Amino acid sequence: MKLKNLLFGILCVLTLSVWLVSCSDDDSFWNDKGSTITLPQHRAFILNEGSYKGNNTGIAFYAPNKDNENNKNFISNIYYTQNSKELGDTGQDIIEYNGNIYVIVYGSKILLKLNAAGVEENRISFSESDGAPRYIAAEDGKLYVTLYSGKVARIDATSLNIESYVNVNSNPEQIVIENGKLYVANSGWGSGTTVSVINISNFTKEKDINVIINPNLILEANDEIYVISWGNYQNIPYTFQRIKSDGTYESIASASSFAEYNNIVYLMYSSINWSTYVADNTFFTYNTKTHKLNNESFLKSIPNDLKTKVLRGINIDQKTGDIYILTANKTSNGDIYRFKNDGTFLEKFDCGGLNPSKMIFL
Repeated sequence: MKLKNLLFGILCVLTLSVWLVSCSDDDSFWNDKGSTITLPQHRAFILNEGSYKGNNTGIAFYAPNKDNENNKNFISNIYYTQNSKELGDTGQDIIEYNGNIYVIVYGSKILLKLNAAGVEENRISFSESDGAPRYIAAEDGKLYVTLYSGKVARIDATSLNIESYVNVNSNPEQIVIENGKLYVANSGWGSGTTVSVINISNFTKEKDINVIINPNLILEANDEIYVISWGNYQNIPYTFQRIKSDGTYESIASASSFAEYNNIVYLMYSSINWSTYVADNTFFTYNTKTHKLNNESFLKSIPNDLKTKVLRGINIDQKTGDIYILTANKTSNGDIYRFKNDGTFLEKFDCGGLNPSKMIFL
């Protein structure tokens, strides 16, 4: 990496008059022919989970729109391209914070900090007593990481030093920040029934809120907290819920994935036949201002293959409103379907790896 940075610095000096704005280690990478490839300013990164214990987690680079013909639009594993090594086993979560990328690799028990071009700048490993890391949130220079030991760690976003821990409940999953509080979904490995509330200022747990069994996913919308519980895989289904101001929950609909844009929660439900790996998928929305569910699909036209694909997640580009639906195949790379915010289908593309789990946009 020292040689790469030295060469890059020389190039910047020689071409300063042309590249004054864009020439930075966050905007380019060196290809195998020794020349630079410029990354478009509006860019996305796709975390591909890989297969469990397969050591094949990857991060794909994708540009919704190339700035010019010299830009690179898609790189199947930009982490390997930039760092000449594999990322590890079972990618779990990825976020953008203050222009950097933070990645959790669950099986390898690591947290990595990358720059905006995918170059690794720092990493930490978690101990056996910490347990495996799961999900991450960030605010005011701090990262908050859920750990399967039943704790949340507060970590300095620059140094990645662990500063403190707070105990929640067993097997915490997604975490979200709202109005000075951390909300943590405690799955309990399928038996949990709580969302823990942590006061950020003194980093202590204030209380637990009861929800439907097996909460996993959580988001904030219109100053409220929404949860998806995965149920008991038998007679209690996946359930989308709203946590009300009195600390109780309202069960709204069956849903397995969600994302928020402009106070609308976009929901998907995928009923999967695991023997055939074929799904029955539905798409709908929830208005967080009116608290009304709209069962009409938010997609104007659904490609036939998407109707039965196994859904892995939904992400929305907060700059454009474009909707990205992540899907998985049983043995080959997953596909991503891109729609305009009005539901118009734009494109389908290979995600560059197995089991895409999340996209982020810079």
